[in-house]
Amino acid sequence: MLRGWGLFGKPRYKSFDEEVVGRKLKSSSYRGTMPIDVNKIVGSVNRCQQNNTISINKNSQRYKGIKESMERMYLIPPIKVYNVEDEYYILDGHHRVEAGKEVGRAFLDAEVVEYKYH
Repeated sequence: MLRGWGLFGKPRYKSFDEEVVGRKLKSSSYRGTMPIDVNKIVGSVNRCQQNNTISINKNSQRYKGIKESMERMYLIPPIKVYNVEDEYYILDGHHRVEAGKEVGRAFLDAEVVEYKYH
């Protein structure tokens, strides 16, 4: 599944549930908070709609506030992600990820839970 933009300008993401269906979980572990490469954020946990898009209103005050905070280099809470085979799936922080991409951030701080499958 290619990432990018779907219909009506909605960001496209892989669905975490679809990616791990049928796979046997070997282990999961909390890895702490660390900077992660924005380009390795490929999916979403429980937010994907049809066509693997998520809905983010870039005209909302919430989105604009997050983007402005990033532009001003204010400290913002880390996003929360699942890591599977060097790819990240957003659990919390979809607006922060999209705003980060828009302002050119290469890395975002994230709380990471790593999943390993057989």
